[in-house]
Amino acid sequence: MQKKAHSNSHSLGKEHRSNVHAFKNIVKPYKTIRISPLKYSITGEDLAEWLAEVSTTQEIEEVLSMIRCAQKRGSEIKSILQTLAAAVLK
Repeated sequence: MQKKAHSNSHSLGKEHRSNVHAFKNIVKPYKTIRISPLKYSITGEDLAEWLAEVSTTQEIEEVLSMIRCAQKRGSEIKSILQTLAAAVLK
């Protein structure tokens, strides 16, 4: 039983890393993400690292889903990234 529980926790970590990696690839082109109301800016890579530290696997999956939906519609995702950055800062 314990071995199976360990295996599940290992796969959750792998899934989390995979989602973070996918997010990093999406935000890689964004060298600077400005958060105007807070007068702060962050790189896409730093945002991905920060999001990985403070978010659950499910939260990152939801973010990826929102971004992918926006990309399918041909929408700019920078506003989503700005909102994420502002939320992480608060």
